[in-house]
Amino acid sequence: MKDTIIKYFNRKRNIAAFLVFVYAFAIGFIFLVNPFNVKSWVDWEDTDDYVITVLSVVGIGFLVLLASRSLMYILRNKVVLNFKGFLIWVAGELAVLSAFYTFFAHEYDINYIGQGYFDIFPRIFMYVALLLLVPYIISWMYVALKVKRDVEDDAVVPAKATENDDTKSDMAKSISETELLLKEQEQEQPRHNIVNFYDEKGQLKLSVDIDSLLYIESADNYVNIYYSNKGKFSRFMLRSTLKSIEDTFSDCDLVRCHRSYVVNFNKVKILRKEKMGLFLDLDFDKAPEIPVSKTYAESVINLFSKHSLLQ
Repeated sequence: MKDTIIKYFNRKRNIAAFLVFVYAFAIGFIFLVNPFNVKSWVDWEDTDDYVITVLSVVGIGFLVLLASRSLMYILRNKVVLNFKGFLIWVAGELAVLSAFYTFFAHEYDINYIGQGYFDIFPRIFMYVALLLLVPYIISWMYVALKVKRDVEDDAVVPAKATENDDTKSDMAKSISETELLLKEQEQEQPRHNIVNFYDEKGQLKLSVDIDSLLYIESADNYVNIYYSNKGKFSRFMLRSTLKSIEDTFSDCDLVRCHRSYVVNFNKVKILRKEKMGLFLDLDFDKAPEIPVSKTYAESVINLFSKHSLLQ
């Protein structure tokens, strides 16, 4: 679930909203609490100068975060950031911000006269961490709720069947029909070993063995194709849409499970129901959990049951 939230965090719109929120919160916090003691830097006679200075000080932090989140966004197709990696990244942001603000405090704050840079740094780091703690937590909660709405668009495991003879009979009949249908489909359709991916111009860009293909994720006007390559978690970006991919490979085991995901169902090993919704775990250690939306929940559950019967 955390990995899914981090992916949402790293979308353009969410990055922009996060940066604007942090900037506004920081301005209010500094004016009210004055954690960096800006008022003592200079003998302020002009209130306007003081306001401009505060805005500039916060602006420095904004630029640092902007650079950091831009880099995170640029690297999204090369580095799969998990929860631990995300926390390390945030700690790095705090350290860089603290380094900037420690410099200004060391140069201008009369309360730190005679103290060394590294003597001041721990206190400034604490101020920066406290300043950003609230917007970071609120942003995380907001994105978590957004994920929940998307997955709850989403997630619902069908209501428990009552333990009566009629229900059991219906289930047995459904299972029997499912097995028969799958056998017919296997006889009618050839087995696909290689999956070819074409871009929007019809040019072949990637061929992957179906046994190596993991899942496909939409990314604006592109799709990211994830597969295992010599034991490594690999990714290939292709200018296309999930809809075209879904239509092209409707006769194999690539299954749409979410508006942003198509998954190779041969790689699905676990189907989990959590408070936030329904998720798929793949048979590859580095692959993240895949959310299932409400639109596709019933078909995914049924398909998972069919695959379980055949194994």
